[in-house]
Amino acid sequence: KDLATATKTWMKTTGRFVQDVTPKVSATIDETVEQSSEAFRKAVASIGKESKRFQVGFLRSYKTVLSKQMDFIEKRLKELTK
Repeated sequence: KDLATATKTWMKTTGRFVQDVTPKVSATIDETVEQSSEAFRKAVASIGKESKRFQVGFLRSYKTVLSKQMDFIEKRLKELTK
């Protein structure tokens, strides 16, 4: 009986935690993506005045950053789905 009660309590506590934390994490991710997109949009608009060589260098650097982020996401997904 004690185990059943403890299990129910744990499930309720975990459920409340997930309901409380998930929206906060989601909002943080959404805000971060939005800020990153806006920063990139502004950067691309401003580098349009620069030389092609500079633009190519900037875009390649940005591509590297995105690639590293994707690698991190893939690694994390693999860890979580083991």
